[in-house]
Amino acid sequence: MRKKIFLLAGLIFFVSTDFSLAQGSGMFSISGGPILGWHVPQINDLNDELIKIGFPEISSSGQFVVGGGGYIDVPVIKGLRIGGMGLGFSADNTIEALNIVKAVSLKYRMGGVSFEYVKRISKKFDYSIGSIFGIGSLGFSISKYPKEFQNWNLVNFGIDTVGNNNVVNKDYSKTLYIFQPQLGLGYQLTNFLYFKLNAGYVFTLSKNWKLDEILEVNNVPSGIKADGFSVSLGINVGLFVN
Repeated sequence: MRKKIFLLAGLIFFVSTDFSLAQGSGMFSISGGPILGWHVPQINDLNDELIKIGFPEISSSGQFVVGGGGYIDVPVIKGLRIGGMGLGFSADNTIEALNIVKAVSLKYRMGGVSFEYVKRISKKFDYSIGSIFGIGSLGFSISKYPKEFQNWNLVNFGIDTVGNNNVVNKDYSKTLYIFQPQLGLGYQLTNFLYFKLNAGYVFTLSKNWKLDEILEVNNVPSGIKADGFSVSLGINVGLFVN
């Protein structure tokens, strides 16, 4: 299934590029700005494991992502737009029970380049089809401390205290290779301000999970993935020339 999706996205990109080459010269644009969005990773398996050990869950309905990016429209190939971006999210949850604080954190980071075919609908609106290719990371950490650690006292970090079974701090992470086909709708608000709404689906290939970025960990539930629906709004300030 995944191979078919990659092949389809590649075919769409090359067909659109061939079409744009036949159209001659297009507009020139160069711009950039912040990106705000929503990403829904697959973390139900992670929440199932957290429940088993009495830790709080992370919301599976999605996370708010922030970042930034920019692009350039290539005038010699009408409709071709090349861009770059970086974005991510961090989600946390904490509970207290029997004077013990239990905390969970989920983090996602990515950076990549995009290739799109853009078609004008009117003077103000355009649509696009394309893909993002990138690299990133997904990680989660679990922590458990005595509630007394919330009060400043360096004695808490003495050898005897840190050796207590009530203290846990483990970090798991893996490297991701990211492919994201997407559709977009653009709106030229002014001569220098352009909004771009993108919606797509993140697919990933990944390396093995590591504990504290050192020890490879086997048998991590396969359902803990960054793969999922993603929508974003780019607020671009720049130069736009027809």
